[in-house]
Amino acid sequence: MPTTSSILYKLANLISTIGHPLLMLSVFVVFVSFQQLPIQNAVLISGLLIGVVVLPVCLQNYRKVRQGTYTNFDVSDRQQRSGFYPGLIGLVALVTGIFIATNQPLSFCYGMNATLLLLVISYGVNFFIKASLHTSLSFFLAWAIGLISPPLGVAMGIMAVAISASRLVLKRHSLIEVGTGALIGLIIGACFYRLTNTPFLQ
Repeated sequence: MPTTSSILYKLANLISTIGHPLLMLSVFVVFVSFQQLPIQNAVLISGLLIGVVVLPVCLQNYRKVRQGTYTNFDVSDRQQRSGFYPGLIGLVALVTGIFIATNQPLSFCYGMNATLLLLVISYGVNFFIKASLHTSLSFFLAWAIGLISPPLGVAMGIMAVAISASRLVLKRHSLIEVGTGALIGLIIGACFYRLTNTPFLQ
């Protein structure tokens, strides 16, 4: 019979998987773009994010885990992350530049710039502490979703707390690492919310 601790671990693993930054960002951008934009814009935005950022990073992480270069797919080792961040930042910067160059809606350009800033800050912080990227992105998305629907934003905030707790249960991060991630996500998210100041495309 499964013990309480094993059930908790499995639940934490499920929540952490659902809350993976690459998955959550992809779902959010695809959903919002296809809901709010003309089909050609939605296809371009979603295709760029998934094709230029998500798939290459997933393939690289999978390959490096198989090679033993990375301990796990989440790149939970601080030293390993120091080599992971520059490539991710470069890809996100490329997509952000294309968004701007192709005159995509300002809300999406601001959102990509905010995501880029979040990653750059996380990279800088990583020289001292391994901030939880799961946590920072989930709290940032709570603000972003709140622009579309305040109740859904609150729900995402609750989900962000659950994701943060899952990282502690799985022992991928310490309390201070999760707290640092939450602080980064909340600050960047609040600035994005303030800058955009209105629901998407309204």
